[in-house]
Formats: sequence, C-alpha cells, structure tokens
Amino acid sequence: MKIEFAAEVACSPAALFPWLAEPEKAMRWQKGVKKGEIINATPQKVGTTFREEMEEDGGRLEMLGEITEYVPNRWIAFHLESKIHKLDVRYTVEKLGGKSRLIVESEVTWKFPMSVVSLFIGRRIKAGILRQFESEVGELRKLCETGLDAN
Repeated sequence: MKIEFAAEVACSPAALFPWLAEPEKAMRWQKGVKKGEIINATPQKVGTTFREEMEEDGGRLEMLGEITEYVPNRWIAFHLESKIHKLDVRYTVEKLGGKSRLIVESEVTWKFPMSVVSLFIGRRIKAGILRQFESEVGELRKLCETGLDAN
C-alpha cells in the first residue's frame, strides 16, 4: 500500500528538518510514538537502528527501525518492521520561497493475517493513515512555525 502526503510549513528547511530527524523532537508531534530508544547510532546516521513503542486505541505495537537515507535538511528515510507490517517511509523537505514543502512517501507491506484483512478494508486503512498524517503534520506545523524546541 503506497501512501503519499504533502504539506507546506512556514519555516525554513533548516528549522523543519530537526523535527523529523531528532527522535526527542519527532515524538512531540508523532503522538502515537510513546517510547523510543536508539539501539546503535552511526556518525553518518544511515544504518542507525532504533526501537519505538506505538500506542493507538489502547493497543501497543513495537517497531524496530533503521535509517536508510539521510541528507541533512533535505531528506531522511526509515525502514521499520513490526509483527503486523513492514514500513518504508521517506520525508523530503524542499525550499518553497520562505516556506518548506514536506513530502511524506510511505509503503506499507502487511504481514499475514493483516495482508488478508487489508484486501477487504485497505481503503479504510489508507484513509485512516492519511487522517493521522494530517493530524500529526498539523502538530508539526504548530511546533515548527512557533519556533519551539524540544527543551
């Protein structure tokens, strides 16, 4: 399942990018992420591994991830796996006049039995994920545009 989302944020790429790349900042706008820890950090960021605990509607899901691409202030990509799915997501930041355009491209591969369930309710799942992106990016926009930091 491919999902794409784009939004404008009224700040520079240099101001926006840390909210994507720094775990403690990302957790402030990604409300489903309740815990996160770096397992192995690499100086170049690519290859850094981490664990996240997600919570939604009272359920918990552990995800293991790795940074697969990293260009400061331009893009960061992750590969994540849980017991129900694999997820590849890429955040791209483009300069747009005095603003930034954030592009989120993700591909979800469901594991059995969710792969069967997604055949029947895939559109509903995708719509829910897009609503979540909209909500989270709205929170990201507030944090970035008001110049708040993680401290």
